[in-house]
Amino acid sequence: MKDKLIIAFNISKTYDLFLQGKGDRHSIYDCTRHYWANVKKERAELAEFAFGVAHGKIVGVYKPISWRYVEHKSGHRIEFEGTEISDSPYLGLNVSEFFYKIQNPVRYIGCW
Repeated sequence: MKDKLIIAFNISKTYDLFLQGKGDRHSIYDCTRHYWANVKKERAELAEFAFGVAHGKIVGVYKPISWRYVEHKSGHRIEFEGTEISDSPYLGLNVSEFFYKIQNPVRYIGCW
């Protein structure tokens, strides 16, 4: 994993709402791709993969195709369009060490 450029998003809150049938996200992809603050588009475009991470485990792996800024109720945010990699060997891996005691829900993994 360290030889790849990966952007990982902590989606624990929206993931839990999704599993309960609540909230406005209707898939793990929607939980992962939408409305991230403090992410520079130029940096995000370098990522080979985008991970959705819930409670320390990778629950979604995507190949980003494009990134764009959008207006959201909480301000200027970034989101991506991508394709799911449903057979990724990264699915289910524990990456909690990357999010341990970190408030920012976005982590860059690999040699940035």
